[in-house]
Formats: sequence, structure tokens, C-alpha cells
Amino acid sequence: MSEKPLVKGDRVHVRRLGKADVTGKIYWVGPSKYGPGLRFGVKADDGSKHWCDEEDVERVDGGPKEGPGGLKKGSTVRVTAGEHEGVEGEVFFYSKGRVGVRDDHEEMYWVNEGEVKVL
Repeated sequence: MSEKPLVKGDRVHVRRLGKADVTGKIYWVGPSKYGPGLRFGVKADDGSKHWCDEEDVERVDGGPKEGPGGLKKGSTVRVTAGEHEGVEGEVFFYSKGRVGVRDDHEEMYWVNEGEVKVL
């Protein structure tokens, strides 16, 4: 059985020996300096960040509970219209029809609610 490799943006559950397990989204993937395999940077649902080895993560389906339309702070979105069309990033602000999106390079974009699609 071949399982699809974990990639940036996947939701995962992280087993942490001696500490509470966490669930979150992969924001970084790279080779491990500590042995064979990959390491992952995972941003937990509570906003904390964790570094973990490949053997300590497993893919999970779904995500945290979301409001109507699925758009909320922390959502991963793609801008589908307007001058910033094509930008993908995470929602850092959402209120009254305006959305603040931050991409992987920490650039910020301000768009209207109707110009984004939740990924």
C-alpha cells in the first residue's frame, strides 16, 4: 500500500512522547539533520508551533470546526479575483467582509470576502 507523502498544508496529528499530543497543519517540510527521513514544522490548532520527525506524525481528515462558509482566522485560502488573484496564504484578519491574507513570505494582502476561496 503506497500512501501519499505528507506535504505542506496537510493536517496532521503529532505524537509527542511525554507531552500532550497536538493536531495542526504542516507549514514546513525538509530533510532531517538527525537521521534518515523528513522533519516537519507543524502549526497546532492553538497557534503553537512544533518540530517533529516523520515517524511522529500521521495525516488526519478534516479540520477544526468552522463557521458558515468555512472562512475564519487561520483558514488557508486562495485569492480568486482582484489585483491579488492567485495569492495563497493564511487568513490573519477577518471582519465585516474584509480579509487579511499572509503568504509564506510574510507578505500581507487585503481583499474582499468574495475574492477568496478556502482551500
